[in-house]
Amino acid sequence: DLTEREIISSSTQNPEAPFGFSEADDSYLRNRSHSDPDVGQREESGVRLSLAGDVTDRLSVYATARYNELDGPNNVWSRELNFDGDFTYTENVNTTFNPRHERETWAGSLELNYDFDGFEVTSITSYTDTDSYRETDLDIVEENVFDLVRPHRLDVLTQELRVSSTGEEPLQWQLGGYYLDYERDLDSMLAGPLLRAILQGEGLSDDEIDMFHRPHFSTGTLELAWPFELSRRQRETIAAFANFSYRWENFELSGGGRVDGWESQRTNLDSMLSGKQSETEVLGRGSLAWFFNEDRSMAYGTVSQGYEPGDFNLANFAGASGLFGYGKEEATQYEFGYKGRHLDGRVALVLAAFFIDYEGRQFELQGQGPDGGFVEGIVNAGDSEQWGLEGDLLWSIDETWTFSAGFGYLDAEWDDGAAVPGEDPIDLSGQTPPNLADWSFTTAVDFDREWGAERRVFGRVQLRYKGDSSTNSQFAGRDWENPAFTVVDVGVGLNWRNWEMDIHVENLFDEEYYVDVQEFPNYVGREGEGEQVIIGTLEQPRRLVATVRYAF
Repeated sequence: DLTEREIISSSTQNPEAPFGFSEADDSYLRNRSHSDPDVGQREESGVRLSLAGDVTDRLSVYATARYNELDGPNNVWSRELNFDGDFTYTENVNTTFNPRHERETWAGSLELNYDFDGFEVTSITSYTDTDSYRETDLDIVEENVFDLVRPHRLDVLTQELRVSSTGEEPLQWQLGGYYLDYERDLDSMLAGPLLRAILQGEGLSDDEIDMFHRPHFSTGTLELAWPFELSRRQRETIAAFANFSYRWENFELSGGGRVDGWESQRTNLDSMLSGKQSETEVLGRGSLAWFFNEDRSMAYGTVSQGYEPGDFNLANFAGASGLFGYGKEEATQYEFGYKGRHLDGRVALVLAAFFIDYEGRQFELQGQGPDGGFVEGIVNAGDSEQWGLEGDLLWSIDETWTFSAGFGYLDAEWDDGAAVPGEDPIDLSGQTPPNLADWSFTTAVDFDREWGAERRVFGRVQLRYKGDSSTNSQFAGRDWENPAFTVVDVGVGLNWRNWEMDIHVENLFDEEYYVDVQEFPNYVGREGEGEQVIIGTLEQPRRLVATVRYAF
């Protein structure tokens, strides 16, 4: 599903041209416990229309409208049982049904620009409406034990208004305001025979439980279904910002400030409990750059602040009058770097060192609440620090060959006091926060040259590496990692007049690896499966792709 950030950003993109697309994929995952083995089957289509132009010699408009429809898999995980540190990377999935995700999105944006003498006024409005229906085999076993259906509706409205200088003076400036209205309605149900035992443990009688029998969303058979997440969620942000830059001789000073007033609220329609929190954030940014080598190189230093608003989980503790909430996450970043061109512009080099100080990091955890009950949701696990190095090199060796490379190094750890909350808190101090790798790099060689009259041949060999990554196992008091992987991609193509044909192989050596892995709550606890269940998103095995394009 699209995250909030992805929806907001995609609704304000400025694509180059109208387009339509349709694609289908039977996937490489197979469900051995279902009559239809194509558990990862995916179909998606969409269309985008755009209109741009000058209304007058001062006013211009850019408008877009898009529609997208998805029918694809949902939470189709490879499962690692009785984990001993070695992954099997199985392509087989054993679930009662093929979990699906159906999503329909309508969106539009309107950008207006008006040129005054010395400055420009810009207005950007966007709206996104998404209806989504997701099914999950929550017990991820072949028996029908515990399933989840999650229909929800999402509406996002954004409005930005800014005034920017357009002259050639040393001082450049920008003033603006921003508004966000985010609403999500979620109505989900749990289904399966395991529910009866759980609800009996909560003190419900059989007669009370029997009132909640409904047709199962996959099999259609009459089955126990219980409200799980019935919520209304809203977030509103109103912001004002100002930016400037001043150039004198070989130096440029730039900076900015932003004031964000945000409010988050959520209501659980099942318990009728709600929560509401709001704050005003004052954020700053500053940068100093030195240009040299005839402005072909620069050294710089920046400092910036950011945050992620707080919100509420759907759960509440016994006797509480509101929902279990979590606070904002804050980050301050320092960066020092160099960007430059050498050898008559044939070599471009970028180097950077950074340090990020996080406060109140938000992570989804499972643990025991202060009232002794089981709590699953987002919490502020604690503070952390991380520093790293990054570099990119692009070298045009000659008119035919180009070499590129990039690397990243990251050192991150939780500060003292970071812990998984509960009756027996798990200390996280000194450990690496989840889903981070120390080392990663890419390198590629490109080939492009003319081959006879009106023909051009081109090709590429690329290598990608990512080191061992930390996982959420630390939240369960364990220590295992997602292993490193190296992937090689190759391709070759031919351009002739208006035609272009290419063929490339992704993951040439059929490397097996997970994009992400995590420990998963063992809802079943069947004999022989142990207490630890690991799930992973298996990446695409070797794939051959052929493309034909015609330009007109």
